[in-house]
Amino acid sequence: MRGSGGSPGGLATFLLGVVLAGIGIYMVFSRVIVHSQGWNLWGFDASGAILVVFMLGLGFLFFDSRSPWGWALLIGSLAWILLFIIMTVSFHFISTNLLTFLLMLAFIGAGLGLVFRSFRSAPAKEDGQAP
Repeated sequence: MRGSGGSPGGLATFLLGVVLAGIGIYMVFSRVIVHSQGWNLWGFDASGAILVVFMLGLGFLFFDSRSPWGWALLIGSLAWILLFIIMTVSFHFISTNLLTFLLMLAFIGAGLGLVFRSFRSAPAKEDGQAP
């Protein structure tokens, strides 16, 4: 039976590496807070204005579902909302002690090392025959 990716590296090594890296990534992600600020346009709160455009587009589409203006307003306002959400997101790493941080990095490093090791082909045998 071949290992991960068809290599003779070993499926158990690959799975152990994925689990270790997954634990480390989970530990890092659990220490991050995601925060979003408000939307400002020329010094004013812009969240209400874009919702008015959204409602206008939706109104046009309920009146006539083939209205290009309605589709343009609706899709444009949804794209604008998504863009502003992405633009206003900030990430903050929660303070943690050094040991926990080093464990996070160790889990990720060891896990990725085992995953990449499982893809490596086995060395040729001494008698010149391939495994």
